[in-house]
Amino acid sequence: MKNLPPEDRPLFVQFCANDPEILLNAARRVEPYCDYVDINLGCPQRIARRGNYGAFLMDNLPLVKSLVEKLALNLNVPVSCKIRVFPNLQDTIKYAKMLEDAGCSLLAVHGRTRDEKDGKKFRADWNAIKAVKNALRIPVLANGNVRHMEDVQKCLEETGCEGVLSAESLLENPALFAGFRTAEWIVGSEEISKDGNLDQADLLVEYLKLCEKYPVPWRMIRSHVHKLLGEWFRIQPGVREDLNAQNRLTFEFLYNLVDRLRELGVRIPLYKKDADDAEILADDLAS
Repeated sequence: MKNLPPEDRPLFVQFCANDPEILLNAARRVEPYCDYVDINLGCPQRIARRGNYGAFLMDNLPLVKSLVEKLALNLNVPVSCKIRVFPNLQDTIKYAKMLEDAGCSLLAVHGRTRDEKDGKKFRADWNAIKAVKNALRIPVLANGNVRHMEDVQKCLEETGCEGVLSAESLLENPALFAGFRTAEWIVGSEEISKDGNLDQADLLVEYLKLCEKYPVPWRMIRSHVHKLLGEWFRIQPGVREDLNAQNRLTFEFLYNLVDRLRELGVRIPLYKKDADDAEILADDLAS
């Protein structure tokens, strides 16, 4: 990790934890190689409930404070946190201030509550994020409702935050921050540019090659393939069924699956609208 190219910096290493000593021991292992150690206090999934971490530590704020303080007092790299909002705005602001006082140097705020897990059903509350930003001295990143580059600019303007995050949208479209949109946000628009379009299959092939080079669990690969090929599978559900029927995946099967979809004439392009503007905005965000 020490030899990462400049575009991959700053490097954050994120942990889920509920024991300060164990968290510190883990953080010390990565400290020489990263720029920030991040504590995930925002995961709302069932696995986080079972493991008592992520957003479920919102029920035990003294423990959260001890996690942040333990790292802030003992590491040479700064500590960042990611949180979700409480239903009550004042509770959220109090929470954020506690994290800042405990030593958090950068805070990412997801503008949904712990129970609002469906991003397509529940809109993130940018006003709550703005209120947190205005209440703190440290940099704040906004998370939620960022589906394409126009949302990035709008979010920065409305919240006043230093940056934005995107999760589910990036799983479906890893080229989001390069200015590309999925068909979901383009169909019917007269502003589509025929230049600079990108086939989503190319992104999947690139992803699979990275997985071959840097092995990850197959369950994660399966999940990411479903995200990337969601539009394709709606057109060819039989291909999705064949994927689901595979108890044991192989790269050969997945590459063949992409070829099969292409042979069936399925193509889901990502569109790049106003490519020059997207590049300018990306440069502004990087500076």
